[in-house]
Amino acid sequence: MFEFFKRDSVWFGLGLGIVSPIVIYLLLLMIYSFMDAIGVFSDIGFAEDFRTRTLALIAICANLFIMQLYRKAHRYHETIRGALIASMLLVAAWFWKFGINMLQF
Repeated sequence: MFEFFKRDSVWFGLGLGIVSPIVIYLLLLMIYSFMDAIGVFSDIGFAEDFRTRTLALIAICANLFIMQLYRKAHRYHETIRGALIASMLLVAAWFWKFGINMLQF
């Protein structure tokens, strides 16, 4: 199982860099929904898409941990490059979806 993750490939890093934020986003959304259901969080006073855009940014930043892990433990620079490309694509998608609306006054 762990041998699967010991690859030095841009394509592997790209796939890992796209799949891991999606999984982390869904996990965070599930935790946030559970805490909202028991009354810990409230959306009152926030923008309508605050939860979605904040959780998406946190999930994208989770790629930093993947890049750091591959840099320190394995020194697989091609995998790091793929994860970085995936992060930049996800940040561009985030900015396209949320950032333009935030810049309007």
